[in-house]
Amino acid sequence: HHRNSVTKRSAASMNALAAARRLLPLSSSILRAPAASLGGILAGGAQVWAGALPAHHRGVGSVQGGHLRGNVLEAWNMREVDKMKATRNKQHFDDFQPGDSVAVRYVNPFNPKRLQTFSGICLEIRRPNTWGGSFTLRNHIEGYAVEQQFPLYSPLLKGIRKVAKPNKRPRRAKLFYLRDRAPRECTVSVNDKDLNWAPDTRTKEERGE
Repeated sequence: HHRNSVTKRSAASMNALAAARRLLPLSSSILRAPAASLGGILAGGAQVWAGALPAHHRGVGSVQGGHLRGNVLEAWNMREVDKMKATRNKQHFDDFQPGDSVAVRYVNPFNPKRLQTFSGICLEIRRPNTWGGSFTLRNHIEGYAVEQQFPLYSPLLKGIRKVAKPNKRPRRAKLFYLRDRAPRECTVSVNDKDLNWAPDTRTKEERGE
């Protein structure tokens, strides 16, 4: 009878340990310890649990020591964004917000021999902290409304200039109401010579020559 009661208590302890493994963010070393009993873990007190908990929140991605932690997709996005920002010269990539007049220097994939420039009013910046972030510019060219969306961290972007800021900063993050306004409110006229772009340092292979 005593042996049966010990067996039942051992089974209950193992079930409780399995539940704790599923619910609590234990470190891999504790998870791989098959001989550890629930009573032995609890006897360690708060220090054992403090050492087992990670330094970051489980639902937030981060990069620690070059390794992805937490939410893998979010951490991967952060790492790729940091890599792209590190390769860019801050003198040629200005920070901007919706409502600013922005000029973009980019490589046209259909005609990579020369760099092109597109300017306009920034209508929105979508997911700026992720690898798939983008922004939309709107301008009126020869009487026609033209909108173009650019990937924020694309290697084809060679420069971003904030030409001007609005007289009154809009409170909205998406300025799609400008589509119904007069063309003069979305018209931006710039000259490449005044933007002081960086020289084109691409090789002949990159230019498609």
